[in-house]
Amino acid sequence: MSLPSKQEALAFFEYVIAERNRSPFPFRPEWEKEFRAHCFSVANIAAKIASQTPYLNSERAYLSGLLHDCGRIKDEKSENVFHGWTGYQLMKKQGWDEIGRISVTHCFLDKDFNPELYPQARQDILHCKDYISDIEYDDYDKLLQLADMMNDRGKNCSLQYRCRSLAERYPVQEEFLTTHFRCAENLRLYFEAKCDCDIYQLLNIRNESVSYTHLRAHETEADL
Repeated sequence: MSLPSKQEALAFFEYVIAERNRSPFPFRPEWEKEFRAHCFSVANIAAKIASQTPYLNSERAYLSGLLHDCGRIKDEKSENVFHGWTGYQLMKKQGWDEIGRISVTHCFLDKDFNPELYPQARQDILHCKDYISDIEYDDYDKLLQLADMMNDRGKNCSLQYRCRSLAERYPVQEEFLTTHFRCAENLRLYFEAKCDCDIYQLLNIRNESVSYTHLRAHETEADL
């Protein structure tokens, strides 16, 4: 297993932001703020859940959360890429294969996803499809999927809130969102059994005890 130290990971995180901001498609100030907040929050969520289990390593969970979205070094829409595949390639170059794997797997809660439901670069999505077809999700994959879904642009949130936000911001289909929500709910229940605790209580999040299908607001043409 090859992972960066926390110091190396923090330095690389800053490198990713600097490279994006030197590109023709830099972060807007508010996007950079949200990106930073989201990545650190996902890292903390993953580490906290991991600490409640007898078998997951909190430091590995934290590092995976911090760097899970480093494929945002490129702008998806303008450069016709998918951040999951970009992140995988980036982490592989660093020799951090475990985090490269998370870069892909955190995006696909449904392992048997339909590529047609993803609006990003088709070739990258197909690369991801081929990659995950050859692996079985382990509990680090599942942990980071859940942690990513429990934070929205830096705000820890319920799964219902997260799916509502996705519905409002992204041009994705109802089928994608309902499947995403169902898979995320299953992950929450899975880790509650592993941790023997209520994940929402652990993270001090209010659980909106209504189904996702009643929460969808509207779609926009906002890019991912």
